[in-house]
Amino acid sequence: MVNEAVSDTGPIIHLTEINLLKAFNIFSKLTIPYEVEKELQRYKVAVPSNVKIKKLTDGSKDKVKILTNQYDLNLGEAAAISLTLQKKADYFLTDDLDARQVAKEYNLKVHGSIGIIMRAFRNKIISKDQAIEKIKELKVKSSLFITQDLINEAIEAINKFSK
Repeated sequence: MVNEAVSDTGPIIHLTEINLLKAFNIFSKLTIPYEVEKELQRYKVAVPSNVKIKKLTDGSKDKVKILTNQYDLNLGEAAAISLTLQKKADYFLTDDLDARQVAKEYNLKVHGSIGIIMRAFRNKIISKDQAIEKIKELKVKSSLFITQDLINEAIEAINKFSK
């Protein structure tokens, strides 16, 4: 089990859409900033019961302003990156390519919905068949834009891992 992660809105929405919130059980702690909670409310997505909501420190709020201005990130993504840095969390969770790039500039380890599903499979939270099914569902049942090539790569990786 991985230690602590901070998520932006995307992975929570996408894993809710495919009914796979239990994949978040790979983390001993999952946290979001209040800004992400507000975004989830706008999308009418409930905050999962195992998710903690944290306030940003004043210094972290300043970092949010820098991230939104300098990198043109939305408030939820910037707040989640800032909270990841504030908490020194092990992972930042996002499905947004721009947020992923910025997070890497800050040397954060990043996972998206596919990575969470794959790790849930490796940690035996879900079966191989369920992992493959849920990755396919990301394309057809969720609002995540994902290419067929990426789905095929993920399925290939799951098949390799299970050998």
